Amino acid sequence: MTAQPTSDPKAMTADEFNQRVKAWGDTVRSRSLGTLIAETQVYSGDLRGRLKAAVNTARDDGLAHAVAFKFVRYGVFVAYGVGNGYIRQNGRVVRGSHDPNRHVAPGPIRRRPVDWLDKNVEQQMQHLADIAADYYGDRAARDVLEQIDRVTIVKRQH
Repeated sequence: MTAQPTSDPKAMTADEFNQRVKAWGDTVRSRSLGTLIAETQVYSGDLRGRLKAAVNTARDDGLAHAVAFKFVRYGVFVAYGVGNGYIRQNGRVVRGSHDPNRHVAPGPIRRRPVDWLDKNVEQQMQHLADIAADYYGDRAARDVLEQIDRVTIVKRQH
């Protein structure tokens, strides 16, 4: 008697895995947009409009292997709270410039760092890990069952 691989209706296919990873990226993108809208002014409109999530797939097996978030460079400045007369010094946002020829008038600090992307990625990381565990766990179980089928002694009745 030999162990037969069972066809588990709950087992995730490669397409389902890719779709779930894409949905994860879309969730992070949506939450990041929400953070931008809630915590920034209109000046970040171009950043809001051009934030995209993209899933990169491996060429050999077609499986999702990376999620990239694409945005205008300005997004980094928003995250640090710098640019246009504001710089970071000793971990704080201050009025100033790294260009010694540029004079920045003193005044109130009207900028602050906005953690609009990283915190959303970190908050959703466990969900992505669960997606990967579901897929690769199902795949590993199928592989084990196939290997068991190959190494068992098939007893035939004569």
